[in-house]
Amino acid sequence: MPARLPRIGLNLSVLGANKPPLGSASIGLAYLDAVSRAGGLPILLPPLEDVTLGAALLEGLDGICFVGGPDYLPYHYGGRMQKAEELMDERRDRFDCAFARRVLKMTTLPVLGVCGGCQLIAITLNGALIQDIRTEWQAPEGKPLPHAAAERTPSHVDGYRHTLKVERGSLLAKVTGATDGVLESNSYHHQAIKPGAPGDGLRVSAWAPDGIPECIEPAAGSAFEQAGRFVLGVQWHPERMVDDAPQQALFRALVEVAAKKA
Repeated sequence: MPARLPRIGLNLSVLGANKPPLGSASIGLAYLDAVSRAGGLPILLPPLEDVTLGAALLEGLDGICFVGGPDYLPYHYGGRMQKAEELMDERRDRFDCAFARRVLKMTTLPVLGVCGGCQLIAITLNGALIQDIRTEWQAPEGKPLPHAAAERTPSHVDGYRHTLKVERGSLLAKVTGATDGVLESNSYHHQAIKPGAPGDGLRVSAWAPDGIPECIEPAAGSAFEQAGRFVLGVQWHPERMVDDAPQQALFRALVEVAAKKA
């Protein structure tokens, strides 16, 4: 057992930053529970106006979990304009992108990205996104799946599941035990990693039945891979699948690697 619990930093959502003093920062309890169940100590990372303070926030952290939320501003990946209600607060966008650059390019910390956090990893490393699956994605066969909750009937919003095709021998397969190349996931996203543009040093290692990329991890021969660094981005929400051992194994793997730094 490590001398102390591995400290896992988690970024926060921002609401009403343009309406002081009513603005707030928050995080879903499911993320905190997933990290603590895995043996880690969740540490909340305040979305500071002065993004240079991110260096100080890193002190004492052993791992990072980038969480989901609204869409990152499209200029990060050359996207088109979007409806304001789809986008995250600019304060969070500025902090998250600056902090992610520091984490991914200037540290060796293990990183897990969940849904929007997966997309954050990609765009930080010059990747690109499918900006809206329903209107932009042409499935190889049939129609795109109803990935976004808004596309499903109320009774299926939280109960919706689909299978993933997982690359055998991949980091994802090893972590989740999906040695047969199949994994079940949920889905709450209308954007996704763009095929062929997962980010520098990354590759796609899982796909939905409609061809949507669902996981990114270090590419063979990349600096990440050569350093043996744990960097994993999943497009779904494993923290919401609390009774699914393969999904909770994602957080356990992050914490186990972080424990070696604790």
